[in-house]
Amino acid sequence: MRTVLALLILFAMPAIYASQNKNANIFIFISFSMPKESIKGWMKEAAIIHAPVVIRGLVNNSFKATIQKMADLAKDNQGGMQVDPNLFRRYNIKNVPAVVVTNQANCLPTQSCREDYDVIYGNVHLGYALEKIMYRDDAVSAFAQEALITLREGAHG
Repeated sequence: MRTVLALLILFAMPAIYASQNKNANIFIFISFSMPKESIKGWMKEAAIIHAPVVIRGLVNNSFKATIQKMADLAKDNQGGMQVDPNLFRRYNIKNVPAVVVTNQANCLPTQSCREDYDVIYGNVHLGYALEKIMYRDDAVSAFAQEALITLREGAHG
């Protein structure tokens, strides 16, 4: 049962979030090397705004080990994760945790879109990261503000 749950979290939940996500412009990058409680906190906050939590790759290059790790995290938590090393490269993420807010989340690498994005690094709360990006008053500030409103409503609801 735990394996099925972990598979759903790894593969199905990101797709469900993407289809429901009015905050498709937010990505949260983490690593399994982070403390367990920190990962759970990011997963919980990401679930409120339906933002994907992204990991670079598999634990020990093993789906089984990755699924086990995710099952351990998910047993008392909500949300999911997706494995996507391309997003790490696209946004040049070298440190985690990181929050990315972009204005072109659906721009494919082969397209010639102008993508603006901001990144906040550090083990802070999602609300803090979104607020910092919102106050930069740039091309992605409105996306950060919308996500921040959703987060605050979800945290109190």
